[in-house]
Amino acid sequence: MKIGMITQWYEPETGSAAHPTAIARAIHARGHDLKVLTGFPSYPQGAVHSGYSMSLRHHETRDGIQVMRVPDVPSHDQNAIRRALSLVSFAGAATANVGWLKDVDVILTYLTPATVGAAAWTLNRLHGVPYVLYVQDLWPETVTASGFIRNERMSSVVERSLTSMLRRLYSRAAGVVTISPSMAKTLSTRGARSEPISIPNWVEGDVFRPPAPGWTPQLPPGRTWMMYAGGIGDVQALHNSVRAMSLLSDRPDIGMAFVGDGVARAGLEQLARELDVHDRVTFLGPRPMEQMPALMAEAAAQVVSLLDLPLFRATIPSKVQASMACGAPVVCAVAGDAADLVTASGAGIAVLPESADALAAAFRDMADRGEEGRRQLGEAGLRAYRAQLSAEVGAAHLEQVLQTAARSR
Repeated sequence: MKIGMITQWYEPETGSAAHPTAIARAIHARGHDLKVLTGFPSYPQGAVHSGYSMSLRHHETRDGIQVMRVPDVPSHDQNAIRRALSLVSFAGAATANVGWLKDVDVILTYLTPATVGAAAWTLNRLHGVPYVLYVQDLWPETVTASGFIRNERMSSVVERSLTSMLRRLYSRAAGVVTISPSMAKTLSTRGARSEPISIPNWVEGDVFRPPAPGWTPQLPPGRTWMMYAGGIGDVQALHNSVRAMSLLSDRPDIGMAFVGDGVARAGLEQLARELDVHDRVTFLGPRPMEQMPALMAEAAAQVVSLLDLPLFRATIPSKVQASMACGAPVVCAVAGDAADLVTASGAGIAVLPESADALAAAFRDMADRGEEGRRQLGEAGLRAYRAQLSAEVGAAHLEQVLQTAARSR
């Protein structure tokens, strides 16, 4: 089967932007020809990566997968206008070049942002190519409920426009896949012609797995470290992890490590200084993805955190799967499906989101369990990941959806 994929993000981008690559590789590994229409890599810094120069089209082949890159306005900061330009510019460039995919049997659309769907919708209208939506987050809630647009009237206009666009997009989709059960249930009421199903994201199995012994330590010795690894933005509510450290003044043995970068990092560093916990809070900056399993293994637990917003209760941050795949215990400060997964799998501790007190208690709990107690949590998470969430499991389910969609052409 010839499959086209449309995604604004693709390797060599890292963090959350690496997920489309993991999906593409897993589908390609099942014997399908794959073509990917994407943008120029700019995540998370908001500038085009070294080795690339923005042009009208750029063709390359990565691991046997054909890739065509089209231009956009790179931006990953909190400026609403620049972010909007980034999303709209890629949607326009992808739509203008979507004819490159007219020879495929089916399109897999990695739907975040929602504007990516314009290219798949246009290809379907012009050439009849069916498309499957892989919905990563709920829109318009992602834009409106998070307060990204401060002007109430403008937020209302955006909400109505996105809702109308998405209903048309769902109604023509040959399949709708979401990353969580709650998200599938929500989208079942939004005009999809086929019943949405849930296939949680997976991570790169060649990278995210328990590390072999003998790695070089990178964290300062003498402390039991909690770790957050990923994009450091406002929606992650990571100030609560820093505040939790100020509530653990009686436990100088517990530390908090941040791995990654983002717009909220400077504020977290300032908060650590203000609370006088900067000696127990360390910022390691970004690290190559292949180094992450060994770095994660140095920590007692991986922290997953989001704001307590209704839209986040229907999502499962990929850091949960990455931690489970590496056999790392999880402290989950996300309500809803993510907390249910961590609890049901036995992979760690779920706490109330946006609560420094709850995080402090969880950090204390993880430290007090000792290495053996934490090892048991990690092993339980790893077993659950392999049985329910791995690339082999997820790609097989997604393949079935794509094959059914292709037959509808």
